[in-house]
Order: sequence, then C-alpha cells, then structure tokens
Amino acid sequence: MLTYNNTSEIEPLESILGQKRAIDAMEIGLKINNPAYNIYIAGESGTGKTTYAMKALDKYASQKDNHKDWCYVYNFEHPREPVAIGLEKGLGKVFKKDIEKLIETLLDELVDAFESEDFEIGKNQLIEEYEIEKDTLLKKIKKYGEEKGFKLKNSKVGMVFIPIKDEKEEEEKEKEKSDEEEKKADEEFYKVKRELENMAIQVVYKIRDLEDAAKEALLDLEEEVAKFVIDPHIELLTEKYKGYDKVKKYLVNMRKDILEYVYLFYMDEEELKDKYDKEHFTKYKVNLFVDNGSDKKSSSAPVIVEMNPSPSNLFGKAEYDYYNGGVKTDFTKLIPGAVHKANGGYLVLYTDQLLRYGLSWDMLKRTIQSRKIGVDTQTSIKPESIPIDMKVVLIGNNYMYNLLYNYDADFSKYFKIFVDFDNEMDKNDTNKDGITRFIALQCNKNKLKHFTYDAVQEVIKFSTRVSGDNSKLSTEFNKILEIIIEGDAYATIRGVEYVDKEDVKIAINERRKRLSRIESKMDESLENGFTLMETEGKKIGVINGLSVLNMGEYSFGRPSRITVTTSPGNKGIVNIEREVNMSGPIHNKGVLILGGYLAENFAQEFPLSINAYICFEQNYGGIDGDSATGAELYALISSLSKIPLKQNIAVTGSMNQKGDIQVVGGIAEKVEGFYSTCKRKGLIGNQGVIIPKNNSRNLVLSDELNEAIEKGIFKIYQVERVEQALEILTDMSFDYIKKLTVDKLREFSKIKNESK
Repeated sequence: MLTYNNTSEIEPLESILGQKRAIDAMEIGLKINNPAYNIYIAGESGTGKTTYAMKALDKYASQKDNHKDWCYVYNFEHPREPVAIGLEKGLGKVFKKDIEKLIETLLDELVDAFESEDFEIGKNQLIEEYEIEKDTLLKKIKKYGEEKGFKLKNSKVGMVFIPIKDEKEEEEKEKEKSDEEEKKADEEFYKVKRELENMAIQVVYKIRDLEDAAKEALLDLEEEVAKFVIDPHIELLTEKYKGYDKVKKYLVNMRKDILEYVYLFYMDEEELKDKYDKEHFTKYKVNLFVDNGSDKKSSSAPVIVEMNPSPSNLFGKAEYDYYNGGVKTDFTKLIPGAVHKANGGYLVLYTDQLLRYGLSWDMLKRTIQSRKIGVDTQTSIKPESIPIDMKVVLIGNNYMYNLLYNYDADFSKYFKIFVDFDNEMDKNDTNKDGITRFIALQCNKNKLKHFTYDAVQEVIKFSTRVSGDNSKLSTEFNKILEIIIEGDAYATIRGVEYVDKEDVKIAINERRKRLSRIESKMDESLENGFTLMETEGKKIGVINGLSVLNMGEYSFGRPSRITVTTSPGNKGIVNIEREVNMSGPIHNKGVLILGGYLAENFAQEFPLSINAYICFEQNYGGIDGDSATGAELYALISSLSKIPLKQNIAVTGSMNQKGDIQVVGGIAEKVEGFYSTCKRKGLIGNQGVIIPKNNSRNLVLSDELNEAIEKGIFKIYQVERVEQALEILTDMSFDYIKKLTVDKLREFSKIKNESK
C-alpha cells in the first residue's frame, strides 16, 4: 500500500487498471497477422477502452514499417482506368515533384529547341527542297503545255490549261478550213487538252506526295529534336525509379505521348486552344493519393480514427467540375478515404457510427475479404484497385457486439478477437494504489491541485459506490475523473493548496444535487401527501416495495406501495399492471411465479380457487423487473390470512417457486430511498428494509445511513427464504401464518365448488 501525504509524491499511472483479460486479448489480436483477426473492443463508456486502444495501437504501429505512399497517374493505354502506383513512404512526394519538374523543364527546353537556329535551318532546308521539286514539276508541265499551245493557269478548281490564240490568224485559218479539216482540228485540240489535264492530275498527286513526304520529314526532324531533349530526362527518371516497374512503364508511355503531341509544348499561349490548355497537360500530373512521408511519425504505421464513417469518408470519392451543364472528373480529383490512409496500419471505427451507414459496413466487409480497394467514383472512370494490408479495430459496447455476432454471418469471420472491458475490478491494495496513481496522473495532466491521502480514500469510496459492490472498484474512470475535476474546483473556491476529503464530499453531493430534480419533485409529492405512503403502523394486504428509477446517468431508490385484494374465484393471480399493458415481461414472469409457490405450499389438499388482484399504487410510468416478487407474495398472504404487515419495513428481493430469496440490483439505492422516505415522514427508530442475504456485499451506503444503522435508528434485515421475511413483517411464526392462509384458500375452494 502506498504511503504519501498527497498525490504529488506519487508516480502517475502509466498503464490501464483492472483489465488484464482485455489487455491479453488485445495483445494477441495485434500480434496475429491475419486479415480475419480484426478486433472488436467492448465495454461501458469511461472504462478507458479507447485510451488504451490508441496507446496499444501506437505501440504496435511504431514496430511496423511496411506502409507506402500511393499515387494515381494517367493511363495512356486505357484513359478511363487510372493507374495506382505504390512507392516507398516519402517517395510519393518526390515522384510528384519529379514529374512536375520534368514537364516544366520540357516546356522550356522544347520551346528553346524548336526556336533554335539549327532547327530552323533544318526545317527551312526541308521546305526549300519541297518547293524546288514542286517548282520543277510545275515548270515542266507548263513548258510542255506551251509547246502544245496551252497556257497553265491556277484556278479555284485546280490547274487548268487555256489555249494560246492569235485571233486574226485564227480567223484566216478558219476561213481556209474545210469542214473535215475543222473537225480533225477540234479532235486534235481536245486530245492535247485531255493529255495535259491528265498530266496536271499526275503532277497534283506528285505534289501532294511531295507535301506528305515533306511533312513526314518535318515530323521526323521534330521527333529527332524532341527525343534529343526528352530522352535524357526520361532515362534519368527511369534509372531513379528502376525498382518500380509501374513507374518505368508509365515513363515509357508518357514519352510516347509527349512525342505524339510535342507541338503542344512549343505552341504560343495564344495558339494553344483552351481544351489543350486545361485538359491535355492534366495527363502529365501525379495525384499523390496517400502521402505517408509528410507526417512526423512517418516511421510508424498509420493509425487512422474515422469518426464519421460514411462511404465516401471511408472509401474515398472523386470531386467534380461543372462543365457545359454536366459534370466531369479525372484521376487528379480522386480523394482518399480512411481505409486508404490506414493501409499498412490500423483503422479505428466506432460501431454505433459505422452501423448508421449500412453501405459502409458492407463495403468494409468486402474490402477485408478481397484485401483490395479502389475508389467508387460513380462515373465512367474506374481507378485501379490498391492492395490493402490493415487491421480494423471496432470500438463499441457488448449489446452491439451481440447483435452483430448473432445477426451478421460475416462478422465472426472477420472479427475473431473480442476485447471485453470490465466495468469493475477487485478492491485490493494494487488497484487502490492504481486509483491513487490515476489521480496523480490527472492532476499533472490537467494542472489540477493534488489530492491529500484522505481525499484519495474518499475517491476510492466513491469508486466502490459506483461499482455497487463492497469488494469491487469501478473501472468507469470518466466518473472518477469528474469527481477529481470538481473536487479541484471546490478546493480552489476554498483557497487551499490541496484537495481534501471535504472537497471530494462536496463534489459528490453537489453532483447528486444537480441531477436529482425528479427525485426532489417526488419527495415534495410525498411531503404534500399527494403520494400515499405509510412508514409506521400495520396494514392488511399492503406493503412497501422498493424500486430504482434511472434518469440517465443518475439513479435513485423509491418505495412503492403494493396492495393485494383476494376473493373466491378462478381468475388466479391478476397483475393489474399487465392487464393495462404497464408491466414488462420480467415483472409478469415474477407474478406467475407467485402462483407456483402458492400452489405448492398452500393448496396441496384442494384445488386453488382464488381471485387475487395485485397493484402498484400510483404507478403512472410502467414497471418491469422481478425485485418486488417477494413483496407481492407477502401482501398476498397477508390479504388471505388477514394478518397485517408492518409498514415501517420495506421489502426488496425476487423469489423462485420454491421460496428462495434471490439477489436484485440497485440494492444501495433502494435502501437509501426508503431511509430518505422515512426521514421525511419521521424516523421512529424501528424502520428498516428486508433484503436478500446475498446482496449484503452490495450495501455501499452513504455515511449518514451507515451512521443511522450503527445507532440502531434504521435496520437492515437479511433473509434467504420468504418464511423468514414473513415472520419479520408480522412478528408471527410462519406455521401460524400458513395455517390461516390454508384455511382461507380451503374456504375459497369450498365456495367455488358450492357455486357450480
């Protein structure tokens, strides 16, 4: 056990308390490298499951180093299917800059190359050769035409030949020609004209061939110059990324595309059309999709927590641009999801959030099964899938775990590790010291005043109260932290250096006061006489049962007046709450158990003929649970035997058909609730509560009530059988009570038989 004056002398807590089973399960789950061994962490809120999970994941993440950077690049072979490239972490950003620099360099160097004197000379030489050959052909046909008497002329329809005529000479010849001669002359004329036209057509084709050859030669020259500029840069990058086949293939395809569209690299900005300016050069960009090299913890595997696991947040999406009334996207607009970011590491999800998106849950299971993920763009582009290697950690509660396990056949396939956080731990010296260290940790972490030894003991007592068991401590550290913070506030108000026992008590009481509005209203109703309740005297068929009301994080006990009336008949035991649909199945079951006990113990010699009506008086909100089963039986027997029951003693405890008293929940709140009622109605020194004997360890009571018990002002009776409770409530032996009850039931049976 630690010895200290205040928690500033204590080494702060570094581990988690009271969760050895959960820690062992988490450790084995993190060590198994199998895609089916994902982890489900369950536990009540505030047990430290999330804090522990993140610490454990950070620890294991620091030992893993197989995560990568991922890039999406243009697919030159299949443009609608962007290519995914995985690179060593930190290299993705380098690759992106290398490609950007390559394009920028080529834009500058290609412009310089195609504006250089050597290129212009070579280009002009090719053009000049073409023009010379073209002129030679034209001169040749022109000369031949002139020799035949035709002049070559260019028109809109191409080359045409026009006869060269001397009008006076032609007129004289026409006069001298006979008709036969004129006909022959015309035939000769058209023959020559057709010959020349055919020659012109051939020349046109030859000129076109020359033009095509010239263009081809220019393109070859252009390509030769471009290769001279491009290849050294491509070769340099190919060597740099020689270990990445996809990068090498990408560079080869990029080179081909640049050579094909090299003219766009040296066009004037005014000449470059908008569509080329905006779209064409997008091909040569790199979308650094997942960058694991920028984080300071890049040496550790990623641990990604997604608080809003919608399909797009988990599995990525594509952004869109509106264009001409429609939308368009491309590989540069692909956005990663949490799954992509967690690749190579761990993905943490909260079950309640995940199950709000049914599609996300289905997609997550498919991803775990296939071990690959793409990006659902909902467009015509289909990015290449990326191989996935990650462990999924779901954080939720036991209810969600049971639902998934029982109703989702795939859940048990993919989440084989169950990490179950307990909400209590043994109350031993080790765990008490752990709470002390926890307080020291929170004081240092949140810059709070440190706690004195007595203040710590008060916090430990509060922890026991939360657990509801004198042998346990609560692991709901969020509730303990609230008291630590509020205790510091009250110490500050008092102006003292350390938080003392008094401050913790005030914090606990004030917290209760803040949450007890409903309880206060019910107390007022009791004091004003609106709620009928007797805490002294005796009554037949009337008893004070005990129940617990839950108001969110606050619960309190409250006595309930239970009444029973009986008469001859065959309706059996009538649960009035059930008849009006105000009771739950567990309470209904408890009422039915009464019939079993009654039949076995009081009606073995005659048929059980009874109408018994059981009611929780002034109950307007419904009831469930079986903790009032014993009280209902005592009131029933009282109604039958006409023996009054003490109203100064309240009762709680369920029972079985054999009459054994069974443990119930909320025992401390129930006892305190009746004590509070007695205090308001007036303590007379003989009031108390009957509880199941096995519930004694759950009596974590307030200091005031413990003091009242020690002084004998208030009593707690612990029983194991209904017979013991009846004797306490009546001050009569059970045999006598049983005789009167049997007599009444025999009388009822006789009346029933006579009425037939």
